Amino acid sequence: MSVKIKTLEVENVKRVKAVTIEPTSNGLTIIGGKNNQGKTSIIDSIAWALGGEKYRPSTPQRDGSVIPPHLKLTLSNGLVVERSGKNSSLKVIDPNGKKSGQQLLNSFVEVLALDLPKFMESSSKDKASTLLKIIGVGDTLYKLDSEEQKLYNQRHAIGTIADQKKKFAKEMPVYEGVPSVPVSASELIRQQQEILARNDEN
Repeated sequence: MSVKIKTLEVENVKRVKAVTIEPTSNGLTIIGGKNNQGKTSIIDSIAWALGGEKYRPSTPQRDGSVIPPHLKLTLSNGLVVERSGKNSSLKVIDPNGKKSGQQLLNSFVEVLALDLPKFMESSSKDKASTLLKIIGVGDTLYKLDSEEQKLYNQRHAIGTIADQKKKFAKEMPVYEGVPSVPVSASELIRQQQEILARNDEN
């Protein structure tokens, strides 16, 4: 079962003064807003909180703030993660109330987050693929795409064969007076027998 974010609290990180987010337990939570309103700051906060110092923003503290950054994440597995202060001191409390550190986070947190610059430069297809993987339906859609491609190939093959048959039919010689519908062999035999019978009578 995948671990999800239950609550996120961010204070004085990059462009964010203070915000609390409670994502939906199912489906996709969308963070929207105009340019420079803090959308990337939220993503960076999540990456920093869980990923550690290598994901720490180069200038984490909000401009003009005298209060240092503070992050708090509560995860669906009961883990609570807090980072605070200029040195981003880390406090991790597991579901049993025991304190831990970055090593515990690394044990279940994959290399996180979306590489936003790379994401924005990628093609529409690659963006869609990335987002579908994030919400957990990428494999299902891959199967559906494969089935759709298989059906398309079948229909394309049938169409190709039909076109070939039409082409061959047009190239065949045409004889005047040939019936437009198939002639029944049994009907011809019946007519022949009638003629033979009349000949015998004659």
